[in-house]
Amino acid sequence: MSDLLIRDIDPTLKSALRDRAARHGLSQQKEARAILESVLRTEHDSWVSRLRNAGRSVEGIELEVPTRHAARDVNRGDWL
Repeated sequence: MSDLLIRDIDPTLKSALRDRAARHGLSQQKEARAILESVLRTEHDSWVSRLRNAGRSVEGIELEVPTRHAARDVNRGDWL
């Protein structure tokens, strides 16, 4: 792997990267890598493939499974 050093980053941008990395539970380096990969990817995949790749680049995405409820009865009245 190659290294990349970026100098003279605006402090506001650096702070935004730090905050975004913290929200995703990643280091700033991993977050910056994920951002670069998602922006520079030249593949023309379906949106599903892009979503999967985005999840891989940040070591997975946790989704909460919604609670399912039984369907409620519908009062059809006279319309059927």
